[in-house]
Amino acid sequence: MVSQVCEHCGARVAADEQFCPECGGFIDPMSPSRPSRGSNVISVTSDGPYEEFSLGSEPPPEASRREAVTRTGPTRTIPCPSCGAENPPQNRHCQECGARLQQGPLPTAPRPAVQATAGVRAALGISGLLFLVILIALFFNLINGGDAVATETTADATPTSVVEAVEPAPIPILTAQCTPEGIGAFSCSNLYSGTEAEYQVDWEELEAAEQSVTIRLLFSEPMIVTQIVWGNISDDIRFHQNFRARGLTINAQGSLSPVIEELEDLPGKQNVNYAALNANWIEITVESAYRAEVVNENVFGELAIDEITVIGRPANPVTNTTTGG
Repeated sequence: MVSQVCEHCGARVAADEQFCPECGGFIDPMSPSRPSRGSNVISVTSDGPYEEFSLGSEPPPEASRREAVTRTGPTRTIPCPSCGAENPPQNRHCQECGARLQQGPLPTAPRPAVQATAGVRAALGISGLLFLVILIALFFNLINGGDAVATETTADATPTSVVEAVEPAPIPILTAQCTPEGIGAFSCSNLYSGTEAEYQVDWEELEAAEQSVTIRLLFSEPMIVTQIVWGNISDDIRFHQNFRARGLTINAQGSLSPVIEELEDLPGKQNVNYAALNANWIEITVESAYRAEVVNENVFGELAIDEITVIGRPANPVTNTTTGG
C-alpha cells in the first residue's frame, strides 16, 4: 500500500489517510510528501496480506490472496467514538477525523501535604495544653465538689453622697437686734419668740425726731431667703388703736441693693416677696406707719409688731452619706 510521512511526528501514514494514526495531526493533501500518481511502483508494508507489485504486472491470483488472508487471520479494528470509522488496534488517533480513540483518565498529581509553620505548631501546642489543664481542673472539681465550702464575698463599702432636697421653711432666728430695743417687756426678742407678746416702740417720739425702726435678724448659717411673713396684731380693735408699719426697706447680706415694700393696713399676717442668697442676716427698716385711730375712746402712740418669720433653706446643700454593700 502507498504510504507517506507525517510532517508532525514522522510516522508512516497510508496514502489515503487524512490524519496521522500516531499523533492525530492533519495530513495536507498538497504536501510534497504524498506519493505522485504517476509512479508505477507502490510501496507495500509487510504487516498485512499485501505484496509489492508494479502497475505493469498483473495482480496476484485470487487463491494467493485468500491464502494470505487465511494465514494472517482476521484483523480486530477499533471504532472511532467521534466519526465511527474503523481503525487498526495500534492507532491512537482516528485516521479519518483525527479524534483520540481511547479516552483514559488523566493522571492527577497527589495533594500536597499541609506545611505547618512554627507559629501554628506553637499555637496548637498551647491550645492542647490549655485543654488538658481545663480537663484536670474539672476532674478535681468533681472530686472535691462535695467538700467545698461556700464563701460569701462582700463588696467593698463605697460611701455615696446624696444631696437631700430641702423645701423652703421658717428659718430659725439665732438672735435679733432692734433699734430702738423696745419698751419694757415689749422687747425685740418677741419678734421670733412664738409667744403672743409684741415688739413695741414709741412711734410718735421717733417720728418727731425723724428716726426709724431698724430690725436685724441673724441666722445660724448662710441661708437662701425666699419670703418674709410680716405679723401685725390680729385683734382688730387693738390693731387700729396702735401705729402699724407701712413702708419697709429690706436688705440682706450679699444683696446688691435694698428693696422697698409697702404693707397693707390689715390685721394678722401678710406675705412679702423677697429673695436673698447666702444671707447670714436680714435687715428690715420701718420707714413709715399707718396712723393710730381712736377705737372705744382709746388710742395709743406706739408702733406694734407681733412677729416676723423668714422663709428659706440652707445655702449649702445637705448631703447624706450612704454605704453601698
